[in-house]
Amino acid sequence: MPVIDSHVHMEHVADMDYFRNYRKTHGFDYVNLACICSGRRFSTGNNLLAAAMKLSDPHFFAHGGLYYPSVPVVKPIPAEWEFSLQAKELLDCGFDGIKMLETKPTTRKAHDLAVCDPVYDDYYAFLERTGTHIIWHACDPETFWDAATAPEFSFKEGWFYGDGTFSTKQAIYDEVYSVLDRYPKLNATFAHFFFLSDFPDEAEKFLSTYPNVSLDITPGREMYDYFSRRRDTWKAFFTKYADRIVFGTDMTADEFQGGVGDILSTMRRFLATDDVFTFWDFTIRGLDLPKDAVTKIEGDNFARMVAPTPKPMNKPKLARYVEHSLPLVRDESDRKWLADFFEKNL
Repeated sequence: MPVIDSHVHMEHVADMDYFRNYRKTHGFDYVNLACICSGRRFSTGNNLLAAAMKLSDPHFFAHGGLYYPSVPVVKPIPAEWEFSLQAKELLDCGFDGIKMLETKPTTRKAHDLAVCDPVYDDYYAFLERTGTHIIWHACDPETFWDAATAPEFSFKEGWFYGDGTFSTKQAIYDEVYSVLDRYPKLNATFAHFFFLSDFPDEAEKFLSTYPNVSLDITPGREMYDYFSRRRDTWKAFFTKYADRIVFGTDMTADEFQGGVGDILSTMRRFLATDDVFTFWDFTIRGLDLPKDAVTKIEGDNFARMVAPTPKPMNKPKLARYVEHSLPLVRDESDRKWLADFFEKNL
């Protein structure tokens, strides 16, 4: 079965070479690019970078992100950016799924739009009807809401949420539950274990209540501390739900979480061995899962939920997307490179 990193992020053109080398060096059959088109650094350029990568290398999946023409969001959404139409256009171009960052607390605050708002109804109905896979980031670690427990990097990155201006963790969960209650067939993988790694009972309830959702083990480094503290409980959980857990690293070219080799070794030792070792400044205890469970988690599940291989790009439809999206790319050097690339390759 394939070995797939289901969750990495590119930001600039230079990252393309980084991830080509990353895939080859570390033995991945495929890597999935999770695109972010909203926030202080991102625009439609993130989708276009992923499209360029897919055109040039058949070993990459991509989950495209929605673009928001105004932040905070102003309703009604302009007709040309209606969310279900955006999703359809991305899939028609050859994207393999959709990435959602709308319920990360910073994005939720910036958008000032609940993900259960009726403005999304046609979008969710389309994704449910087509079985489109979603990689969905919802919430963040609960420690980020408490100044006494928030890690130093959360303040540096603007991820401390305890000043009263952000949605609470529970409020964001409630928005997500509202969506899943109305669209129970959504094919959604919740990133970073839905930030339930310290709450095994809630994780069990979540998967039993919503049989079409899954969880990825993309760090959140704190996850591996919490998993290790209840090693036997989580071993039973991972074994029971081995077909609903997905491997991903959240890798970026700046290696924010740590060195590539160390992260991959840590994650694989955690899944496949009973080793006890130290990384991220805490002790990790391996789950020593059965081989078939590891195989499912490291690639089989993503291939089943999305596709065995990446979709080819539809050049005529991509050309139309490039035409109206390229002017929105914020980084001038990336915009010029993308314009030259698509002129030569479409």
